[in-house]
Amino acid sequence: MQSLFFLPSLGDLESITVVGDEAHHAVKVVRIQIGEELLLADGTGAWARGAVESTGKSTFTVKVLERGPASEAGVELIVVQALMKSERAKEAIELLTVAGVSRIIPWQSERSIAKWQDDLSEKWRSTSMAAAKQSRRFTLPQIEPPISTSQIAQRYGSPSNLFILHEAATLKISQAVKDIGVGPIVLVVGPEGGLTAAELATLGASGGKIVLLGEQVFRSAHAGFAALSAISALLGRW
Repeated sequence: MQSLFFLPSLGDLESITVVGDEAHHAVKVVRIQIGEELLLADGTGAWARGAVESTGKSTFTVKVLERGPASEAGVELIVVQALMKSERAKEAIELLTVAGVSRIIPWQSERSIAKWQDDLSEKWRSTSMAAAKQSRRFTLPQIEPPISTSQIAQRYGSPSNLFILHEAATLKISQAVKDIGVGPIVLVVGPEGGLTAAELATLGASGGKIVLLGEQVFRSAHAGFAALSAISALLGRW
C-alpha cells in the first residue's frame, strides 16, 4: 500500500521536496526508499503520486508521476459531536474521518463530562490527519471551534437537514434520509449520558428531526460513524 503524506501545497513542478514533520516521519519512521512510490496531498483535495528521487536526514524529493483532484464528495456531511474523554474523542475522530465526514464540530452538551481545552483543536486535527493517511483520504475534514445548543439550532435549523441521534426516537434514519432537501446533512451526537429534554426541545423546535439508528444503543464515539455509514449507503456514496 502506498503511504500518504500531507503538505501545505503541492505546487506545479515536476518534483516535490518535502520537509518538516512529514519528511522526518517518512525518513525516520516509515523509512521510505529511493524509487518507492507514494502519495502526497494538500488536505483540500489536490493529490500527487510519485517516486522517491532522494532522501536526506529530514527531507525527501518525489518525482511526480500523476496528479489530480479528489473526486467530489457530493452532499456535505457534518457531525456535531458532544465532548467526551480524550481516548473516546480520539476514537470518534478516527472513525468519523474514515467514514467520510466533511466537518466535525465539538459540542459542549449539558451532560458532557469533558470540557473543551484550547489545545484540543490541534489534537483533533492531528488525529484526523493520521486517520486520513491510514484510509488514503486526500481531503481532510474541517475541525471547527466548539458550538452551543442554541448555535446548532440557529445555524442548522430548518431548512437544513438536521438529524439528532437518539435512542428513544421513532423515526428511522433510513426514513429520514428519504426526505432530505438541499444543503448539508448535519448529525448531532450526544454524550454517553444522553441528551436532555431541553436540548431535544431546542433542536426539535428549530426543525431538527430526532432519528433512530436501530434497536442497539451505540456509544457516543461510535454513533456518528454508524450514522455516516448508513447515510453513505442510502445516498449511493458507498
